[in-house]
Amino acid sequence: MYWPAVFVLAVAAATPTRAVAQEQAGAAKAAAAVDAAVGTGVADRALAGAAESFSASVGKLYCFSKIENAADSDIEHVWYKDSTEVGRVKLHVGGSPWRTHSSKNLGENAAGNWRCDVVQDGKVLKSVAFKVE
Repeated sequence: MYWPAVFVLAVAAATPTRAVAQEQAGAAKAAAAVDAAVGTGVADRALAGAAESFSASVGKLYCFSKIENAADSDIEHVWYKDSTEVGRVKLHVGGSPWRTHSSKNLGENAAGNWRCDVVQDGKVLKSVAFKVE
C-alpha cells in the first residue's frame, strides 16, 4: 500500500510545477519587444531621415519597426493625425528579430500632431509621436 501512495503524491506534486512551467513558456513567447521610429525613407533595411518633426513638403513618411519575440505573427501600423485614425497597415512578422515598415502619404492639410502605433492583437506595443509642420 505504501507504493501507490508515494506515486499519487509524486504525481500531485509534479502537476502544479508543470502548469507553472507551461504558463511561463507562454508568457515568454507572448512578450514581443518593439523598437520603432518615423522617418523620410527606408534604404538597405534601415530607416533614413528619422526625426520628431517633419515638413509637410516631404509628402510621405515611413514607420519602421524592429520586432523581437513575435515570429510568425501579425502586427499593424496604425497611423493617426490629431487623434483621428487615418491609416492601418497589417504586416506579417516572419522571424525574430524582424524588421518591417509601412508608409503614409501625407496629402493636403498634413500639418498637425501625428503618431504611428505598433499594435499586436489589439494591444499597443509602441507608439511613435511626431509633428508635421
